[in-house]
Amino acid sequence: MPSDEVTVIQLCGKCDCEISTFTVKKDNLMLTSREQIWCPKCEEDMPEVRDIAGRVASIRNEVESLPLAEPAQRRQRPPEGPDTQ
Repeated sequence: MPSDEVTVIQLCGKCDCEISTFTVKKDNLMLTSREQIWCPKCEEDMPEVRDIAGRVASIRNEVESLPLAEPAQRRQRPPEGPDTQ
C-alpha cells in the first residue's frame, strides 16, 4: 500500500532557495499559500512557494526518457507547367 504522506518543500518565492520541508497527509495537502516566509538568503520575508519533494527530478527523468524529436522535412511541391500533365 502506498504511503499516505507527502513531503512538501517550502521555497523562497524570489530566489527559489529551499527554506524547509514538512510532511503532510495526502488528504490535507495544500500547495497554494499566501504566507510570507523568512528567507536567509534574501534576508527578508518573501512569498512562500510550496512544491512536492522529488517532483522536479521526476519530470527531468521523464523528459530524458523520451525519444529525441527529429526536425520535420519540407514537402517538395510537384513541378508546375504544361509538361506535368
